[in-house]
Amino acid sequence: MKMIETGLDRLMGYVRARRTMLALTTLVLASSAAHAENWTCSARDMITGTYDGGATAYIHLSPYGRGNNYPVTKKGKTVTGRTSNGTPFVCKQQ
Repeated sequence: MKMIETGLDRLMGYVRARRTMLALTTLVLASSAAHAENWTCSARDMITGTYDGGATAYIHLSPYGRGNNYPVTKKGKTVTGRTSNGTPFVCKQQ
């Protein structure tokens, strides 16, 4: 019986940890989305693009399964860069 209780305690600890991680992830995503909403990114075949004022922009192009962070060059309210396959992108501050 003790083995069942130990397994159940472990499972409940895992569930609590997952809930905490989900809550923290949601909080981080919400704050980064609010900060990044002043910038609009565009590129050919872009699925998602975000920029928050830093040294890189996150660009996800079709048909790739995920995006990546790419270095940008900032000039005033515009940043430009290229993805690893050479696709140029532009992000503009609104």
